[in-house]
Amino acid sequence: MKTGKKIRYVIISLILLCAGAYLGIAFYYMEGFSFGTWINGVYCTGKNVEEVNAELLSLTAEPGLEVIYPICCGEEKPEGERGSSHFVLDERMAEQDYTKGLRQLLQNQRPLMWVKNLFLQKGGYELEPAVILTEEGKEQFKKEFLADERVRAELDREACIRLLKDGEEGFLLYDGKKRRLDVERALTECLEAVEKGKESIVLSSACYYDEEISPEEKGQEALYRELKDFIDFEIVYDMGAEQVRFDQKALADLLMLEDAGEENAPLIRERDGRESVPVRGEDGSFCWDQEKVEAAIGKLAAAYDTYGRPREFMMTGGGSITLEKGNYGTELDKKAEVKWLSEALAKRCSETHTPAYRREAYARGENDIGDTYIEINMTKQKLWFYQAGEVEIETPIVTGNMMRRRATPEGVYFVYGKQKNRILRGPGYASHVNYWMPVKGGVGIHDALWRDEFGGEIYKKEGSHGCINLPLEAAEKLYGMIEIGVPVVMYYEEEDK
Repeated sequence: MKTGKKIRYVIISLILLCAGAYLGIAFYYMEGFSFGTWINGVYCTGKNVEEVNAELLSLTAEPGLEVIYPICCGEEKPEGERGSSHFVLDERMAEQDYTKGLRQLLQNQRPLMWVKNLFLQKGGYELEPAVILTEEGKEQFKKEFLADERVRAELDREACIRLLKDGEEGFLLYDGKKRRLDVERALTECLEAVEKGKESIVLSSACYYDEEISPEEKGQEALYRELKDFIDFEIVYDMGAEQVRFDQKALADLLMLEDAGEENAPLIRERDGRESVPVRGEDGSFCWDQEKVEAAIGKLAAAYDTYGRPREFMMTGGGSITLEKGNYGTELDKKAEVKWLSEALAKRCSETHTPAYRREAYARGENDIGDTYIEINMTKQKLWFYQAGEVEIETPIVTGNMMRRRATPEGVYFVYGKQKNRILRGPGYASHVNYWMPVKGGVGIHDALWRDEFGGEIYKKEGSHGCINLPLEAAEKLYGMIEIGVPVVMYYEEEDK
């Protein structure tokens, strides 16, 4: 019986001891945070609100706000392309304080429930400080906001509607009255975001407004629609390897415009800043400027005419050479093309056109030698025939006699005929050839049965009268493959000039 009493006494004593210890710990943490409390990575056990607040503030960076603009220069932007500005609020502009959050956390912990708190924290608490803007800070933020590059761009944007002669579509309607930034509203939203502790804000649609459109600006809009409808077609010049498009931008450049008078409206602002008005015909439709049409054809000819102009040619084996002579090339019939383009513009129909030529090369395009041609290197005494970019014939040759000043002419020429069994005649000679392919006057490519050797330096002393001599087999093969009109490129490398 005595033993049972002793056991009860011990148990009661242990309970009272534990309760006292528990209450003692609870009393100890009455004014501070519970055992094992971590806040923002700071150990806060036993510390009061003021102590923790001071410690957290010492580790907290200055607050900042990223302002995101969903509309830039009047155009709504997709999320990935929105512009933004970042503002830092230093200690003169804003005060930070964790007190409110810390007090709420301390109240929630309840000292008598300190054991329970051990299991609820799960790695600690995260708190954000309250940000309190001073009056001076609000004024400073406003100054920085108004000085921001993106805000300045919005404020400096012309508040008007203008018809511009610009852009890929020929004309552009600049509308500076839509979606203008309401600075006061934007500032209010930014300051509210700062005081709520937000790090970023997307300005709401309420920060943008539309200004009223004047009757003159409505006229600009009407002219824009009329002009866009007038040039809503495309003329494509088929230049062979390339195409030149008279799209809406190019067509806008062909319209007849005149300088705007004081009473003329609506207006078009041109690229150089001048203000013009479109000229209308008797029927009220817009007019094409004949001088501009002629200039457009002249520009086309300047880009694609090759006849009589120097050429850069890439030689087989590497390197390039400039060739200035020759009778090969393209020459546009500018008179015929001015007439055709004028008529096509009057019809305002989309079409593709192959131009008329005074001279037409075998291939058309900026590189009218193309990928099928004969190349003759008179320094190396070699001939290559390229067909569709591949070498079909490569052969040694003998060209004009250098010692007797009968050198084969340099330049870009073309095969202008084909004949079998031809007698070539000249002063003191008459020679039969099986295959004759003339390229410049009496100079041509042919076989030469009287020769046993080709290539090397034979041409320097025992060369031809100017023609290009080939072995019979090579001449026969070339004759069978060549077409009249194929270009022939003939040159000496620098060492022989």
